[in-house]
Amino acid sequence: MMGDQATADVRVDLKQHFQDAFGRVAATVGIIGVCDEHGNVHGMTATAISSLSNDPPSLIVLLNRENQTFHMICERKRFSVSFLSAGSEELAYKLSRPGQNKLVDAAYLDRPIGWPMPALRSATATLVCDLDDCIPQFTHGILVGRITHVRTSEGPANPLLYLQRRFQHCAT
Repeated sequence: MMGDQATADVRVDLKQHFQDAFGRVAATVGIIGVCDEHGNVHGMTATAISSLSNDPPSLIVLLNRENQTFHMICERKRFSVSFLSAGSEELAYKLSRPGQNKLVDAAYLDRPIGWPMPALRSATATLVCDLDDCIPQFTHGILVGRITHVRTSEGPANPLLYLQRRFQHCAT
């Protein structure tokens, strides 16, 4: 019995150390968006986003498989990744709260001509992807997106960052 408790303590300790370690790594804050059948955009805040390949242009996003946005993306087969600019904390907070309405208000959106879905106005960059693959791994799914559309903001990038469990601005 004593060994089981010690093993559980080590796992809890490792999980806390893991969270503390990654809390020290700055990540750009993104909104993962997906359109419902009525064209409304639902979104969630995420930081586990990475480019994958230039040929074809692609990226990966890691989402908890219990998240409703994850299920909508798997069903709809298309999603967007919008990297937020500094000053977008309100939207990032709204879409990060579990159990809250994840509908993105139309005031936050643009509808670029020729795009299959809206883009966030406050984004420093927005990419629309077709879902190429979804790989379940532990609690999360690895979404592989094939990029079909890209838009970047005018002027210098000023991304919203997440570091040590809070939103921060990039020091220039």
